[in-house]
Amino acid sequence: MILGDLGLVIAIILLAIGAYGLLNSKNIIRVLLSSEIIVNASILMVFSASSILNHVYLPIFFSIFAIGMALIEVVVAFAAIFLYYRTKGSLEVE
Repeated sequence: MILGDLGLVIAIILLAIGAYGLLNSKNIIRVLLSSEIIVNASILMVFSASSILNHVYLPIFFSIFAIGMALIEVVVAFAAIFLYYRTKGSLEVE
């Protein structure tokens, strides 16, 4: 039970760090990293909540789904960054 509560606290801290980086960054790479921190915080929240509620199979199914979605997000984001760099010549967001 303590580990689940600690996981929720760490997930909330990670969510706040990711949101801060997402809102205050002008570099596309930092925006991508901040969004990945938010995705990882949501995964940690589900694992911690399922630990508190004593669910066994929910984290397994969600982790497979989350890993697939994170992979798709990274591929699409890097493609968008590559196209943005080719058109603008810089990675700074205006």
